[in-house]
Amino acid sequence: MKSARLFSRDFTLMVIGQIISLLGNAVLRFALPLQVLDATGSAAAFGGVLALSMVPVLLCSPLGGVLADRVPRQRIMWGLDFSTAALAAGYGLLFARGHSVAAVGGMMVLLSAIQALYQPAVQASIPVLAAEEHLPAANGVVAQVQALSSLLGPILGGMLYGWVGLAPIVWVGAACFFGSAVMELFLRIPFRRRGDGGAPLAALGRDLRDAGVFLVREQPGLLRVLALIALINLFLSALFLVGLPYLIKITLGLSSQLYSFAEAALSLGSILGGMLSGAALGRTGLRGAWRFLLGTALSLLPITLALVLGLPPLAAYGVILAAVLAGMACAMLFTVAAQTYLQRATPPHLLGKVAAFVSAISTCAMPLGQALYGVLFEAFQARVWVVVLLGLGASLAVALTAAPALRKLPGLDEAPSGGYTEESLNP
Repeated sequence: MKSARLFSRDFTLMVIGQIISLLGNAVLRFALPLQVLDATGSAAAFGGVLALSMVPVLLCSPLGGVLADRVPRQRIMWGLDFSTAALAAGYGLLFARGHSVAAVGGMMVLLSAIQALYQPAVQASIPVLAAEEHLPAANGVVAQVQALSSLLGPILGGMLYGWVGLAPIVWVGAACFFGSAVMELFLRIPFRRRGDGGAPLAALGRDLRDAGVFLVREQPGLLRVLALIALINLFLSALFLVGLPYLIKITLGLSSQLYSFAEAALSLGSILGGMLSGAALGRTGLRGAWRFLLGTALSLLPITLALVLGLPPLAAYGVILAAVLAGMACAMLFTVAAQTYLQRATPPHLLGKVAAFVSAISTCAMPLGQALYGVLFEAFQARVWVVVLLGLGASLAVALTAAPALRKLPGLDEAPSGGYTEESLNP
C-alpha cells in the first residue's frame, strides 16, 4: 500500500536491498571486463566483451516485463538475487586459478541476463510504493542508489583488483547478492494476480502485444523518447564505457586504481544529478530536458581539447574526471525526467512490460556502439582525440534534434488515463 511518506517501510527496504545488490553488481562489472583489457591490451576485445554482455538485455527484458506484471515482484527480486549469489560462488570455485576471456564473457552474459529480468520488477514497483506527489523524488532516490552503488563499486573493485586480483572480487559480489536477497524476503509490494493465464508462450505474446499497442497507438510520444535514449546510448554512453578505460589505462598509461576513480566520478555525477532532479525538473519537465542532453554532449569537448593539446597524463586525467562528473549529472537529470514521464503515462497493469520495452529499445544500440568504439580506438591509437570528437559531434546532433521532438510531447500535469489509484493496485 502506498504511504503518505516517501520513505515508507517497504520503499526503504527495497532501496537498501538495491544498494547491496547493485554494489555487488558494480564490483563485478568493473573487474570482469578489466581483466580482459589487462590480459589482451585490446580495445576491440574489451569492447567486444561489453557488447556481448548487452545482448541478453535485448532478449530477456521483455520476459522480465511480463514476469513483473504476473509474479509478485518481491519474489522476482529475492529469487534472482539468490540465483546470482549462487552463480558468483560457482564462478569463484571453477575459475579461482584462471580467468579466460571466454569465462569472463560467459559470466558477463549471465549477469546481464539476470539483471534484465530483475530491473523491470524494480521499476514497476516504484509507482506502487510511492504516492503520486512523491514519484519524481522516488525515481530520483532509486537513481541515486544506482549511482551510489556504481560510485562505491569501482572504488572497492579497483582497490581489490590492484591488490589481490579478480578472485576475491567475485566472492565479495556473491556476498552482496546473498545479503540483498535476505533483505528482500521481508518486502511487501501490492500485487493483483491476473486471471488471463493460459499457455506461458501465449500469455507472453499477449502481454508484449498489449504493451506494443499501448506504445504505438496510445502513447506514441514515448517512442520518440526511447529513440532519443537509444541514440544517446549509441554515441555517448558506449563512448564512456569503452573510452574511459582505454584512455586512462592504455593512452595515458595510468593505474587501475586511477581508472576506478574515473568510474567513481561517473557515479558521483549521477548522484549529483539525482539530488538536483527535484528542483531542476520541477521547472522544465521532460519537454525542456533536451538541455540536459546538450550539457552531456558538451562534456566531451574538454576531453577532446586535453587530448589534442597533449597534456601530461595526470593533467589530462583531471580534465577527464571533471568532464565526466558534469556530463553524468546532466545525463541523470534527463534519465529521471524520462522515467517519471513514462510512469505517469503508463497504466499499472502495463508498467512491467513497458519498462521492459524501454530497457530493450534504449539498450539495443549499446552493443553496436561498444563494438564500434572498440574498433575506432584500435584504428586511431595515435590520435584517439579523433574518436572522442566524432562522439561529440554525433551527441550534439542528437541533443539538438531532441529539442523539437520533446516539445511535441503531451503534458501530464493531470493524472493520465491509466494513472495510479489504490483501487487499480489492489483487488
